Amino acid sequence: MIHGSCLCAEVTFEIDESKIIMMNNCHCANCRKVTGADYGTFIQISPQDFNWLSGEEYVSTYDSSPGNHRAFCKKCGSRMPQTSDASPFTTIPAGSLDADPKVTPNVNIFTGSKAPWNIIDDSLPSSIDMGTPEFWAKLFPQPAK
Repeated sequence: MIHGSCLCAEVTFEIDESKIIMMNNCHCANCRKVTGADYGTFIQISPQDFNWLSGEEYVSTYDSSPGNHRAFCKKCGSRMPQTSDASPFTTIPAGSLDADPKVTPNVNIFTGSKAPWNIIDDSLPSSIDMGTPEFWAKLFPQPAK
């Protein structure tokens, strides 16, 4: 298990790092605004592999777009793990982890709205938006039956 926390350490959580589905870089304008950087880096994990340890009462959300709830600590403002109507996963801001998750980003999304000064790593698959089902199927092929 790997732990994570907010800046003031009121909110703590843990994830099973062996169950990380992917790490993505999101270049959308909302992620840029909320992180104050040229993109946000997030880990996707199934909700059952995520557990709040303390301070869940300090977590609040802001509905930044339909179906997308951005979670943050009410005390220090740090981004916190979130679920959304748009995804079956729990999204963990990678910077909130307290140790190395031993994964690196494997995809760039919303590159069509990237910051003009950002140079995107061409070694990663990229999508100008969230990506089509075909785009994701290439990244995560289903095993043959």
